[in-house]
Amino acid sequence: MSRADETTAQPAETPDEAQSIGETTPLPRRFLATASGPVTRITDHGDETTERVRADISIEHSIETLEEFATFWGFRDLRCWKQAALEALLERQEPDAVTYAVNEDDLEAWDVTVDGRIEAFAGLVETMADYTGRDPSCRDAIPHRIATRITALTDDRQTTDRVLKEFADELFRAELWGHGAHLALLNVKHAHHESIEQPAATLARTLSDDGGEE
Repeated sequence: MSRADETTAQPAETPDEAQSIGETTPLPRRFLATASGPVTRITDHGDETTERVRADISIEHSIETLEEFATFWGFRDLRCWKQAALEALLERQEPDAVTYAVNEDDLEAWDVTVDGRIEAFAGLVETMADYTGRDPSCRDAIPHRIATRITALTDDRQTTDRVLKEFADELFRAELWGHGAHLALLNVKHAHHESIEQPAATLARTLSDDGGEE
């Protein structure tokens, strides 16, 4: 397994138990996690020798199930969100013979982002609305707030647009998540004839700031 040396992420509500026994719910459109930065790659050669090599690596990981989306959604409010997301990504990259050490200085240098198109957010909520055929106890592996939204959707107490707006509103404020959540929020507001002048201006400023950093 991968690890970060200097700090320890606090466990978030994740669907790891469900994934370990194959209970996953596919999404119609993927989200994409990207990350790049420095690590020490540690390779166990099996002959009592261990190789440690400094390297810069880049990661692209497709998030294609509701349960894995819930994992990265759960990092949004963590103080150590970058480390938690990075550890989750590094664990998916190499076989058990390879681990990664990321010290505190390394972590500062990493860029980690999760993003999705407007269609990905819409597909997420549609999948939740169609969440059927499972014993309700299976939802215990999904964070409570997401499970509650699934129940509200399947019971027709909540609309898909309302839930989409809630997801987009909470994720566009999170440093881990990219501009797709902001665009999804603008899209659903525009569809319901709500004012988008202020959020559009905020997005424009954010894009301008990002361009300036490059």
